[in-house]
Order: sequence, then C-alpha cells, then structure tokens
Amino acid sequence: MKDLGFKSKKILGFGEIMLRLTPPNNQKIIQANSFEAVYSGGEANVIASLAILGHDTKFITKLPNNYLGKKVISKFRSYNVDVNDVILGDGRLGVYYSEIGHGLRSTEVIYDRKYSAISMAEKDEFNIKNMLNGIGLVHLSGITPALSKNLKELIIDIVKECKKQGILISYDSNYRSKLWSIDEAKEVLEEILPYIDFAFLGYLDMINILKFDNNNLPFEENLEYNYKKLFEKYPNLKYAASTKRTVNSINNNTLQGYLFNGNELFKSNSYTFDILDRVGGGDAFTAGILHGILSDMKNERIIEFGTCASALKHSIIGDINIIDEDTINSFIDDGLCNVKR
Repeated sequence: MKDLGFKSKKILGFGEIMLRLTPPNNQKIIQANSFEAVYSGGEANVIASLAILGHDTKFITKLPNNYLGKKVISKFRSYNVDVNDVILGDGRLGVYYSEIGHGLRSTEVIYDRKYSAISMAEKDEFNIKNMLNGIGLVHLSGITPALSKNLKELIIDIVKECKKQGILISYDSNYRSKLWSIDEAKEVLEEILPYIDFAFLGYLDMINILKFDNNNLPFEENLEYNYKKLFEKYPNLKYAASTKRTVNSINNNTLQGYLFNGNELFKSNSYTFDILDRVGGGDAFTAGILHGILSDMKNERIIEFGTCASALKHSIIGDINIIDEDTINSFIDDGLCNVKR
C-alpha cells in the first residue's frame, strides 16, 4: 500500500443537502397524492455512509433556519455525523422529485433547488481554516461548484487550503447537465485536479469533460489508457476509481468497479442485481472505496468492497447506503445467503 500521509482520520464533507420527494409504489408524479420524504445530497450521502462504516465524520453546509433545516441536522446526527458547524440562515431547502421507473420506463428527476440556502451563501460565511481544523480528508464533488459563483470560488479555495495544510482531498466529478454545461464543468475540473488525491472520474468524464482521446479500444483498455494519461497530467493523484454499469432493464443492472493506482488497473467481480432504488449507488461506491483506502486494504479488496457496497445499496430505499461493514464483507466472502440465522 502507498504511504498516503493522513494527518487525521476525520473526514469532512461539504455540499448541499436536499429534500427528496418520491411517489410511492413506482407511481408517476401525475398519479401521486402523497410523497415519501428523505434528506440527502451527493457529498452528504458519502459522509453518512462513511459514518455508518465506522469513521469519524463531519459535514458542513448551509440550511434554512426553520424546521426543515433542523430536521436535516437531526437526521444526519442520527447517522453519527458531526453537524455542529452547519450554518442556519436565509433561503429554502432545495427539493428534488424522484420518479422511480419500472420495466421500460426510466427513473426521472425534477429539481426545485433555486434560492436554496446553500446556493445563496456568501463565501465569507464559511471560515475555511476553522472548517479544516482536525481534518485529514475532505470529500467534495462537482455538484457544489455548479450551484453558484460563490460556491465555485469557495470550493477552489478549500482545495488550495487543504493542499497547504497537507489534508487529502477526494473529488467526485458528479456531472449534472441540468446544473451546468460541459465547458463550465471542464474549467472547474481542470482547476481542481492538480490538488486532488482521490479522483472519482469515469470513462465518460475523461472523454466528454476533459476531452481525452476515444481510441475505440475495448472498454478496459480504453479506461486504463485514459487513467494513465490522467495520472501523467496530474501526478498528484493517488487513486482514481469508477464503475461500468450495464442496464439490463430499469430494475436489473450489472455493475463492475475499477481502481487505478497510477500503475495498474484493478477490477472487481461483476454483480447483477435487481433494483429497489438506484439513486445514491455511485455515492455508496465512493464511500466504499474511501473506506477501503482508509482501512489500508489491498487494492483488490478496495475495489471489491466499493463495488459490493454499491451493489447492496440498490436494495435500500433512499439515497444513503445504510449497509454496515460486516454485511458487505460477508457478501464479498460468502456470497448471497438466503436467510441469515
């Protein structure tokens, strides 16, 4: 294993937490008279999952100063996430509606996040040095800088301060076409990548956002080729990871994970599974990979753990993977059990 130089094992996440509203029983929104509510966000999902996996975690965001904001704090505190420095203020809680597909009908998402408290936040509301006190790893994603100019500048300032302090950085591209353009994402990603240690970038991120070559090679050869190019351009990187998803149907997918350490591409076994809820599967993968790295697992085990964490998340309703470490390890080592007694 590499000597990664963690100053501390405490992990900080920063980003938006939203209210997700989902019609029950795979209904379309136009049919629904009620909605199931959960609270989540790309970075927050990762941090909550890491807390469930036993890590010391903290999350910072800005929430509305009302009962919705207080509910979010209570919910993430229940996962054992430190939310003591969350800011309460003006604005609203962003909402998104997730219409879960079935059969040949795709899942669809409608965002209602304009004027959210975090998107209207000013940079000077967050004291970066205080935020990073006692932190060894920061997890960020491409969702947050897409929300506002202030947040874009803040994320860039955070990664630069992390590098000054020797704090490691995890960054998930998490490109959302409904939030910004490919060109805007490229500008920010290229500015941030020189500071990143763990990059969650897939094949399409490198081809579409970073404009790397598509050599029309078989998938794994192309992925390894582009990861090597990525590490040559950004020698600060320690790991890159991604998944390959095959959609057999909306309710049945096949997933395989890949981990690159600068020299070698490691891949997991391939898992085919039925789906209760796909949303948050990528965040579960990210948390699983970070857990493997923090736990000093061998590279082969890291990618297997991350992929199995994601596969199992698809059996959980809601965005956050509530599967614990023992269950994931049991699945890796023993496979599927009909009944656990």
